[in-house]
Amino acid sequence: MRRRSAALCGLAAVAIAVATPLLGGAARPGYAHTSQFISELGERGAEYGGLVSALGFAPTGLLVLLFLAFAAPAFPRSWRTAIGLLGFAAVGVAYLVASIARCDAGCPSKGSTAQTVHNLFGALEYIGAFAGLLLLASAFATAPAWRSLAAATRVCAIAVGAGFALAVVPSLAPLRGISQRLAEAGIFLWIALVATALLRTQDGRQPS
Repeated sequence: MRRRSAALCGLAAVAIAVATPLLGGAARPGYAHTSQFISELGERGAEYGGLVSALGFAPTGLLVLLFLAFAAPAFPRSWRTAIGLLGFAAVGVAYLVASIARCDAGCPSKGSTAQTVHNLFGALEYIGAFAGLLLLASAFATAPAWRSLAAATRVCAIAVGAGFALAVVPSLAPLRGISQRLAEAGIFLWIALVATALLRTQDGRQPS
């Protein structure tokens, strides 16, 4: 039951995370996915900023945390798993914070108190996910039931780390939207892979 709940929460989080920038971007004339952060769709002053934050960012964050809580017992038991999950939980927390501490127009590196909080938790999201996925990949590699996902988990970690690193390079600002989406793809691809594996579990066994 826990595995099924984890899978459903995970897949729902993925669906909302994908739909939010697509629908929010379509509803905002002139929005460029290549050069603008996803958070700009929920920025203060944006026509649909409140809706994007309340119906997009907030449920995504909550579902990610529920996914981790339900999935945790199915993962190999080790300190790497525990710390890895704690790091990855920063994703859910950051989305929830983003729904409250909405960024200033354009999501600048410096701005209001809300912008500062937004930036801090945004950085924690990607650093936590990167480190968390590396630890989880290591834990998966030592557990026969999860070994098949170890390599994919490492790839997702690399995508998160590379995307975040590129997104904060000033000279690459025209492509920061693409860079952020690379990091987001690593995060939610991993959730989708684990959710799918958990759905295939039968009779209480771990996925193989």
